[in-house]
Formats: sequence, structure tokens, C-alpha cells
Amino acid sequence: MRRLPPVEIFIVVLSAIFLFVGWRVYGGLHPVAGLNHAQRAPSQLYARLTIRYPKPPIYEEQYDMQDVEGVSKFQYRIRSFSCRQITIKSPPGKIYDVSFFFGGLDQDGIWQMVDLPPRPQPDAYYSVYVKQLADFKQGERTVTFTNPEYWATHSPQQRFSLDLSKPHASDLVRMQSVSPDTRYEKVVDDFRTFGPDEFRHNVAAAQARARTSGCK
Repeated sequence: MRRLPPVEIFIVVLSAIFLFVGWRVYGGLHPVAGLNHAQRAPSQLYARLTIRYPKPPIYEEQYDMQDVEGVSKFQYRIRSFSCRQITIKSPPGKIYDVSFFFGGLDQDGIWQMVDLPPRPQPDAYYSVYVKQLADFKQGERTVTFTNPEYWATHSPQQRFSLDLSKPHASDLVRMQSVSPDTRYEKVVDDFRTFGPDEFRHNVAAAQARARTSGCK
């Protein structure tokens, strides 16, 4: 029987060690541990729009959505100056994924929106709250503003720049308008148009009741 040279024995042993280590790293513990980590990662999404009116007949509207561990719930509440509160909940047995709605808010720029100063004599005051907990990362934001349709056609702010190359003092400071911001109107529309037909029909009926005197 031919004996292997020491160099060949060393190569065989070294190859066996690499195979064992590779199995432990890539075929053994790590993928299972990563899968268990993903399964334990919490997933919670919350979104709420509150609209408060300074004048009758409606005092306040509120859309409230959540998705916790894949289970979606949503409701609408309206209060008037002269009647009891009316609450519309998600229809039983209906599946409507709030996570897709939350993705729409993200796409429409909810995380980049900032508070805007109220316009003179606004028709309503808007407050949007969002909270996200996913993959052990958390973020939340509250944004307040008025007149979202106004900001969709007007600049929410103006920037001033200093140009030292100009010889005249009147030309030193230049005012630049920033483009109109449609995100506020889009986000409000996202809430207004959310839900299956039955839910939105019930919301419209509640709004009609709140506008009538007595709200019986």
C-alpha cells in the first residue's frame, strides 16, 4: 500500500477542516438563527389623521389605522358641536391591508413633511401622526398644518440668498420661492379615500348625519 507524502496528507487534512468550518457557518447554525431573528422581529404600523374645525356643524373628524403583526384594524370617528359622537369601524370579516396604505403614505412623503404655520382664518386644522416599528427599528412623527389645498399651489416657504457680487445694496439680498408642496394634500387624500366601499359609504353617511341638527 502506497503511503501518501506528508504534503498530500497536510492538504487532505486542511481541506477537511475547511469543509467542516464551511458547513458550520453556511449550512449549520447561522441561517436558522437568522430565520428565528426575523420571526421574532415585531411589526407595528400606526397612522392617524385628526381634523378639527373652528366652526359648526362638525367639530372633529379622526381616521385611525393600525397594523400589528399583520392584523389590520381601522376606524373613523366624527363629532359635531351639537350631537353625540359617531364611530365607524372596519367591516367585520373584511380584509383590507393597512400596510399597503402605510406604504402609500411613505411614498407620498410623510416622513419628509414638517409643521407649517396656519393660514389666516383656516377652515380646519390638520394633524397627522404616524408610527412604525419594524425589524427592531422605530420611528414616529406628528405634523400639523392647515389648508393643504393651498400649499399644493403655493410655496410653503421662501428662501433668501446673499449675493456679494452685486454693486448695489438693493441687489444684495435675493428672495427665492420654493416650489409648491403637494404632499400635504396627497396625505389627506390618502386618509379620505382609504378603505373598502362599505367603509367609505358608512363614513359618508356619518358625515351627513353630523351636518344635520340634532344628529339623531
